[in-house]
Amino acid sequence: MRKLFIIYIPVLLLAASCTKNIQDLNNNPVAAITVPASTLFLAGQKNLSDNITTPNAGSAPFRDFAQTWTECTYITEARYILTAYDSPDNWWDAIYGSVANGVLNNFYNAKALYPSTAGSPQILQNDLIITDIMEVYAYYLLVTTYGNVPYTQAENRSIPFPKYDDAKTVYYDLLSRLDTCIADINVSAAAMGSSDQLYQGSPVQWKKFAATLKLKMAMLIADSDPTTASQKVQEAVGEGVFASNADNATFAYDPSSTGNSNPIWQAAINSGRHDNCPDNLLVQQMVTWNDPRLSLYVTKAPDSSYVGGLAGTGNSYPTLSTFSAQVLDPAFPGDFLDYPETEFLLAEAVERGFPVGGTAESHYDSAVTASIEFWGGTAAQAATYLAQPTIAYSTAAGTYKQKIGYQKWIALWNRGYDAWTEIRRLGYPNINVVSPPIGAISQLPLRFWYPLAEQTANPINYAAAVQAMGAPDLVSTPLFWMTN
Repeated sequence: MRKLFIIYIPVLLLAASCTKNIQDLNNNPVAAITVPASTLFLAGQKNLSDNITTPNAGSAPFRDFAQTWTECTYITEARYILTAYDSPDNWWDAIYGSVANGVLNNFYNAKALYPSTAGSPQILQNDLIITDIMEVYAYYLLVTTYGNVPYTQAENRSIPFPKYDDAKTVYYDLLSRLDTCIADINVSAAAMGSSDQLYQGSPVQWKKFAATLKLKMAMLIADSDPTTASQKVQEAVGEGVFASNADNATFAYDPSSTGNSNPIWQAAINSGRHDNCPDNLLVQQMVTWNDPRLSLYVTKAPDSSYVGGLAGTGNSYPTLSTFSAQVLDPAFPGDFLDYPETEFLLAEAVERGFPVGGTAESHYDSAVTASIEFWGGTAAQAATYLAQPTIAYSTAAGTYKQKIGYQKWIALWNRGYDAWTEIRRLGYPNINVVSPPIGAISQLPLRFWYPLAEQTANPINYAAAVQAMGAPDLVSTPLFWMTN
């Protein structure tokens, strides 16, 4: 894995400090330029938001996997053909930083510069911790996408081709890093401020974010390691997880600049392309359940019905429902982590016997209500929805995994990576059974294979990683936390 450690000057100018003293920069176009740590942090955070938000199937085909959205003309990813646009390579590059604006590359460089820019030891400590929390989030995406990944050597500039670390070992170390961040963040001190587009540098909110991420990561291993999961879940709840939609970690996009606008708007409106449409599996499930979010997610088709596209086949965009005005708004925020997801996790924790307080039903109801309100619906609409026998927790069909899984899938419809992960984890909806894509070359991918570039650039470590995970390198290879 060849990493380019270039300090990147992003086009984005969301922070005012990015434009100060521009006349003082070295005009040599090939010389290295030193930029503020705040600019690098903002670049890393925005790049991360862009990558979890984008509908571009060439790097993030996860909505297609989860069948919340699907493709209209270019249908390869919906059929699980990942070689057409090399999404495993592009997702890897975007996060690791083998391209100049990689997420981890920017965070790494920001941390190196903080000691010379922080105003006090307390601010320095908080800036480093907030950046570390963002790194944990990025590595969580990598290890739950690929399995074994470069970690201990990944940010060592003297090692251009790092070894791959065991996925489970990496994952548990990420949990330990969160423990340290939660314990050490100083909620009485300041932090980076406006360069943080999630919480404006609020240590109080970042502590909540870290605890909620810890809850989420603990629940991922609830089947494979229930003892550790229960311990970490209880710790997270005690440390203070999200308590309302006011806590949501949403990235504020700037509609005044094309490059800083929401990637969905860039792909669907600014480009003039119609590559994506709502998936009919989701649309018809919401129609059947009289879901009040349906009109908040999508529009009616020209025939005044709600109809989505079919996964794996060409879809005629003009004849289908399309995305709602708020989804296509250039200012619509990116969503890292939110309160509805938190309540779904707590409902599941209760079902698993983890002592987190409340009942599964109360947390489930809170999750659904919060999701409806997040999208612009009302508490009254949520109450009507939850009163239906097919939706009410006590009467809805199936096991707790099915009840929670389906409702969580609907709530995560615009968060493709998380929707795919919850399907892989809870098993619902079972795409392989209820809606196998037309022309699919395999069952639902459980992971990405490693980038093709790794086979040539880092062949020894690549081969060792594949062998350790049980060769060959396939999308059907289960990851360590998968027990079904």
